[in-house]
Amino acid sequence: MDTEYQFEGLPLPAFKLTKELKVLVSSQEAEKLFGPAALFKDLIDEGSLKKVEKLLKPENGSVRFEMNAVSASGGLLLADLYGKWQSDASWAVVVVPKEDNIERISQQLRRLQERLRETDYDLFQEKELSMQLLQRVRMLSAPSIRLDLDQMLIPLFGDLTAVKVEAVGDNVLKNIHDSHVETAIIDFTAVDQIEEEGLKLWNGLMQSLKVMGVECIVTGIKPAHAKRLHGLESTTVMRFASTLLEVLNEKSGSRL
Repeated sequence: MDTEYQFEGLPLPAFKLTKELKVLVSSQEAEKLFGPAALFKDLIDEGSLKKVEKLLKPENGSVRFEMNAVSASGGLLLADLYGKWQSDASWAVVVVPKEDNIERISQQLRRLQERLRETDYDLFQEKELSMQLLQRVRMLSAPSIRLDLDQMLIPLFGDLTAVKVEAVGDNVLKNIHDSHVETAIIDFTAVDQIEEEGLKLWNGLMQSLKVMGVECIVTGIKPAHAKRLHGLESTTVMRFASTLLEVLNEKSGSRL
């Protein structure tokens, strides 16, 4: 299967790279976001370059990590990189940009919390605003990213707690309902701890998606998550895949 055809219509920046990280093929979204490039390294911020060179090694097989890239306009872009070393001795790489709202609001929250420690001036008002921002950060911990007409990606960040699921649940259901997608890809790559109460509420959210007729595909499961999520499998229709890249390649292959 020709990678160039796999990348046709792919709604995320994607690349086929040599072992030396030379760009062989890039998707339309990649060229739109980063512009044309002969070397993948030219798209990476200097602070992330050593990480990219260290992790994109054939012996690592499949990788997923966070990096800073440089867009065609020269702006800094925080993104997750998913890569897989393929049988034709090349890298298949997908770059998933992160919403800058998360980082921007988190920085604003940290500044407010520092001010609260230093002074008691307008303490009540500052605390109220801090709580509102914290709630907003929780909601952005599960952004809904439309991949195409049929699929929506929901990457989760941080601990899966009852408070977080309550904060993001309605927003997730609304976005999926309004977009009429058939498949929700839930990515657990950036999830740390899964709390019992959070898991119960998450089970309820998955049941709601099932009633809506939405297929759920869970990716990025760590060994520590597997036992906890195994209990949901008996009551909720879910499919598991090792990486987001696997799901995207499967979708691209089905079009041929």
